[in-house]
Amino acid sequence: MVVVVIAAILMGAVTISFPRTDEDLLKEDGDRFSAIIALIQDEAILQSRDMAMSVIDGGYEFYSREDSAWSVYSEAPFVPRKLKGNNHAELYVEGDSIKLKSASKTKPQIVIYSSGEMTPFTYVITNPKKSTVTIDVNAVGVIKKVLKVGDE
Repeated sequence: MVVVVIAAILMGAVTISFPRTDEDLLKEDGDRFSAIIALIQDEAILQSRDMAMSVIDGGYEFYSREDSAWSVYSEAPFVPRKLKGNNHAELYVEGDSIKLKSASKTKPQIVIYSSGEMTPFTYVITNPKKSTVTIDVNAVGVIKKVLKVGDE
């Protein structure tokens, strides 16, 4: 019995010491983005007000509608987020590619209405090994996520 406990402890220590791979960071970014989209949709419905997201080069941030203008919304968990590692993103809104380097911080690209409907978009995160996670969100907020592992 003591041998089993020692083996379990050693296995745990070895598992913890492995560094996270590029694919792990990519999957984490994709999971986080998918979850935050579902949360911001719920937030818009619960607060009965329009919310929005601005995807910028290397991350994203959130907005709420205040007196017919967008203001930064940074209540937890809706704080500005950065992509992990060397991941980079592309955004397609209603099929059109959006240039993230010149994205306006005062005019969000994705609007989530108080009814739960939102701007349909595709968010693609790519890592240096050319692996991608593609997140498609339709007008009613249904999220489809696809992970493709690239060539090494």
